Amino acid sequence: MGEMGEDYPLRRDKRERLTKAARPRASDRAFGVAFAVALAVVGAGARLAGAQTLSAWLFVISSALLIVAFLTPGALSPLNALRARIMDSVTTPPPQCYGFRRMIGVIWWNTLFVCAGLLLVGLAGEAWFRFRAPFTESTGVWGRVVPEAGLMLFPDAEMRFTNNLDFWTSARTNSLGFLDREPPAPDIAAASCHIAAIGDSFVEATQVGVEDKFHVWLEEMAAAELPDLDVTTSAFGIRSTGQTHQLALYDEYARPLRPNLAVLVFVHNDFAENSPALYAMSTGYGPDGIPYVTAARDADGAVVLRPVNDDVAARLSPVDGEVPQLIRVWGDASRLSLFANWLGKKINLSAERSRAKVSARAEELVLRPGYEWILDGWEPANIPDGRLLHFFIMPDPPPVFREALELTAFALGEFVDRTARDGAELVILASHTMGPSGDPLFERMENMARERGIAVINQSDYIARQGGKIEDAHFAHNTHWNAQGHQWAAEALLEWLRGNPEVCDDADTA
Repeated sequence: MGEMGEDYPLRRDKRERLTKAARPRASDRAFGVAFAVALAVVGAGARLAGAQTLSAWLFVISSALLIVAFLTPGALSPLNALRARIMDSVTTPPPQCYGFRRMIGVIWWNTLFVCAGLLLVGLAGEAWFRFRAPFTESTGVWGRVVPEAGLMLFPDAEMRFTNNLDFWTSARTNSLGFLDREPPAPDIAAASCHIAAIGDSFVEATQVGVEDKFHVWLEEMAAAELPDLDVTTSAFGIRSTGQTHQLALYDEYARPLRPNLAVLVFVHNDFAENSPALYAMSTGYGPDGIPYVTAARDADGAVVLRPVNDDVAARLSPVDGEVPQLIRVWGDASRLSLFANWLGKKINLSAERSRAKVSARAEELVLRPGYEWILDGWEPANIPDGRLLHFFIMPDPPPVFREALELTAFALGEFVDRTARDGAELVILASHTMGPSGDPLFERMENMARERGIAVINQSDYIARQGGKIEDAHFAHNTHWNAQGHQWAAEALLEWLRGNPEVCDDADTA
């Protein structure tokens, strides 16, 4: 006993030192801050390396929370308190509970500080978005089916568009239902060097104001640099359309203006959208009920154009169960909170046109008469993120992709014939999404165009010659052109026009 008694004060001193160590110290906080900052650096690096991926954002968010946690008093104290609790249990009869109570207290206060920090982050984020975002919901409605052209916006209507991440734009449709200025009168257009731009969402351009669209830039630049040409422009773009659908845009809207030059804006998903089967897999429309003019093969195997057919009954079944319940709940909360809306958009960013959607729609489509062959040679479940681009650069793609290429070539041939009939020139503007010269996807399209005598302007090549970066041409969370991308597109067209001024010479038109 005596020996134990002599040793006990030493053990008690050690226990007291450990208990004291459980209290917050400046060194604890310094270590915590340093550790959290290091994690934040790692998170920022991952964010940059994995641009737009959910995992990168989880790194960033977790790093921010760790900073909040380690800035709280006694961030490391629970560990010291636990050690004190252990020393109490082995050195003092009966065990003392002070260290355990201290640990619980520190955990309580840390939890409170973390929750308070989260609340402050949420309030600050909400205040920022309330200040920054003028609105949260897009009001553009494609609810009008024009028998000759297909699904379009309503004319003379105020529209709002946003992805709640990069852009918030307001615009008014013209009398034709396009997000553009009112087109010039036919006689005025015919008396000038009129350029008509035709394409999908890159031409529709809901992401920027009308004043920042490439055809408006082109008209202004040409007026300053090539005034003798007397350039006027108009644009006819509808989202989610390919060249087969856009033939009707030329016939119904561009041709009456007797353009000197028709500009087809070609983007990376045009090959797939020219195929009714692949279009159905991406959008959910039935291949026989697409609300646009489409190209397809008849019973004899010849390619023919089908009229607009907005047959709701032909649509594929909705794909359910793709969004986790937690995200659904968050989506409900985002209706009230702009900050929650932003986080929800970030999380769901990669879910659009996902592999699950493409696979489910393909499995349904293959059961329909006449489409049993569309899965020959490929399996939708094995494609990454529902992306179909790599099939279009294969030397011998599966049949459904080969047909999509053939239908695209057919549409380009039709554009050549129609513009030649009307005395107009035809040029393709390949957006940055097609890659630079030498990219397999661009070469596939360029070979088609060359075989039909169509000039091609490569935006990526132009940007490189200017010393620019492709990522500066589009939004961070959206591949569409920002104002800089539209300006570069206009400059590339102006460069071509400067070298080919003869397109503005008067010509007889039908």
